[in-house]
Amino acid sequence: MPTFVVDAPGGGGKIALQPNYLISQSQDKVILRNYEGVIVGYPEPSNYVPGRADEYFNEIYGIEKQPPSTGIISLIKDENFNLVPENLRRIGRRKLYEQAADHHSLKDKREKRDEMKQKLMRARQQDQSSGESAKQQASPAGGEGAPEQAQPKGEPGGASE
Repeated sequence: MPTFVVDAPGGGGKIALQPNYLISQSQDKVILRNYEGVIVGYPEPSNYVPGRADEYFNEIYGIEKQPPSTGIISLIKDENFNLVPENLRRIGRRKLYEQAADHHSLKDKREKRDEMKQKLMRARQQDQSSGESAKQQASPAGGEGAPEQAQPKGEPGGASE
């Protein structure tokens, strides 16, 4: 059965839009909880116009500066983008992995990747230049009266790709 899911910001993963994962909803944001307990706010589309209740309330009661928010309201007000439970097991596992002596990531291999890209680019340029020089040598100097030879399929211009 198809399920509508949201890819939660901040590494929250995919969250199904079902009642047990929907915590709260405001005019401009939906608050969701994933299976691990990570709580995230997901914004409504940018062209959506929310109500003006907060401005009216602050004007009536003379509130100029709001105190810092905690919990779900901090997600609604964009003061936090997620709420992570204390002692979340995957965070602990990640820290242990990063501290391990045999820890490697793709970031460690960027220099080798760049070196391999340069090597590939040089090889392609050499193939192109050798294919063009072979093509020029095969054609007669005047270019008149010589019939064109058919090239095999898959090898345009005689150069390999």
